[in-house]
Amino acid sequence: MYIISTFYKFVRISDTLSIQNLLKDFCTKKAIKGTILIAKEGINATIVGKEVAIKEFHIFISSLPHFTDLFSQESSYEFMPFQKLKVKIKPEIVTFKVQDLDMSNTGQYIKPEDWDAFISRSDVKVIDIRNYYEVAMGSFKNAISPNTNNFTDLVEWIEKNLDEKDLETSIAMFCTGGVRCEKSSVYMKKLGYKNVYHLQGGIINYLKNNKSDIWEGSCFIFDDRVTFDERLITN
Repeated sequence: MYIISTFYKFVRISDTLSIQNLLKDFCTKKAIKGTILIAKEGINATIVGKEVAIKEFHIFISSLPHFTDLFSQESSYEFMPFQKLKVKIKPEIVTFKVQDLDMSNTGQYIKPEDWDAFISRSDVKVIDIRNYYEVAMGSFKNAISPNTNNFTDLVEWIEKNLDEKDLETSIAMFCTGGVRCEKSSVYMKKLGYKNVYHLQGGIINYLKNNKSDIWEGSCFIFDDRVTFDERLITN
């Protein structure tokens, strides 16, 4: 049995090369595979290994100054869903192509246990910011889909579909693991939207904590499993 650990954190990293070397060396020694993206804005990763190796990894990374409070989500899987290890330095940990975002100015988190009640309110506009092929596999009832090919397309969709009357509207966004909706919440606030919310930990965290009547279908994930099943979660 393998443990899949997913995590991200927006934090200012000045020496990305040192972090890359440290994490790559550790993962190689522990036979951990997956993808770790590092940028000056933070870290975004999905890694897989034996349970002991993943525990040791989190002890190690939490000893580094940037990641003392790193939040991760774990699930178990019978087979290794990644074929190799990739630890890359990128311009962004999730590509959005919007400059000068203050990642400390995010929208408000909605906890998974509060999500159903919140998005069921008549005054809340719910937006699924994932790509069209992810939405096709499953989403929350009555969520708006921008029908985008890539995360970067969301900028154009917001420009064309939201306007001044939405500046005071409560807008709730969600994505797979939380990283995209957190970044887009910062962008929305930069544009002047005042009541911006996002699902804490994304759909995966929600399915871990809820047996919901308003989620329909499966959750697309970016590894060899293709879809996420909440029954695979390790509590």
